[in-house]
Amino acid sequence: MQDADVPMWDKGDKTDDYAKGGGGFPMFGMGSEKGEKSSAIEEAYELVLGRKPTSREQSYYRYSSAKKEEILKKLLNSDEHKEVIKKGRDYPELEDREKLGQSTILKLKHSIEDQQSEVNEMKSMLEQKNREIAILREEKNIPFVTQSFLEGKGSVYYGNVESKNSTPEPQLPLSWLDKLSYFIQKISK
Repeated sequence: MQDADVPMWDKGDKTDDYAKGGGGFPMFGMGSEKGEKSSAIEEAYELVLGRKPTSREQSYYRYSSAKKEEILKKLLNSDEHKEVIKKGRDYPELEDREKLGQSTILKLKHSIEDQQSEVNEMKSMLEQKNREIAILREEKNIPFVTQSFLEGKGSVYYGNVESKNSTPEPQLPLSWLDKLSYFIQKISK
């Protein structure tokens, strides 16, 4: 009567790896075989692609009937492997470019440091020059050239400058005869 409750297709013979009643748990002997296959898959991926397989790839090959050689062939013919080979060929050139770029960066850094020190030196020289000029002004008592004058805040008065060849014009005459003679002189010029 006990066997009457179990379906006919699941009588549970002793040759399968699953428990009677369709429990779905593999027997202990099967787990070590899957572990070996997982490590073989990881080795193949490391060898061909230089990386570990994703969980999806791992599961696909673990439960497939493909042998290690078949997995290797499939990985060798994949686009990812071709891309790895292409990048491997480009690597020496990229390494040289990187070294050249690093040396250029180093040269530019040194150039910037040199220019910065030059600017600092010029600033200190300018400050020293301004101090010396201020000292000389105090010694010579030249009050009209001050810091406010240099900054454009001071007033500048210039006299009327004419050439030496011109004759000075007389002031306006007071009498009418003087005015008449002055008028005649102007017309005759």
